[in-house]
Amino acid sequence: MIVTLNQTEQELAQVIAQRRYEAARGQGLTDLKVGEQSNWETDLEGAAAEIAFCKLANVYPDMETGRSNIEDCYLKNGYAVDVKTTRYEGGRLLAVRWKRENSVDLYALMVGTFPKYRLAGFMKSEDLIQEARLKDLGRGPSFAADQSELMKPDDVIF
Repeated sequence: MIVTLNQTEQELAQVIAQRRYEAARGQGLTDLKVGEQSNWETDLEGAAAEIAFCKLANVYPDMETGRSNIEDCYLKNGYAVDVKTTRYEGGRLLAVRWKRENSVDLYALMVGTFPKYRLAGFMKSEDLIQEARLKDLGRGPSFAADQSELMKPDDVIF
């Protein structure tokens, strides 16, 4: 499932990313990104991927910029979702080590770069947040799952 953000959605993603970036730097929050991209790029890709996911799921995105929510949206069935993104076509679903099981119901993986993304699939929180899944990909250990392990989008939201 591929989605491209339209011009208005792209502008919205940029505004949300800028506000999140400013709020995080203003609060002196520690950078918890797993990759080597800039903080701005992390915020832009995160906001854009969340909007793209919500567009596919036909739900409203979280546009909060002053606080850090664990969930990015709620599906129509009530599931809380944390949307993750990677630019790598074969990239993994990753969650930082401090994530706790059942803080959300599902993790979703969006693959791509601004403004075009593909929904790779989902994994239940209890299946991802396990000590056995900790992998160090060069920036410290994080929970990781290959795309082949993910539930198909149709099994969850459609």
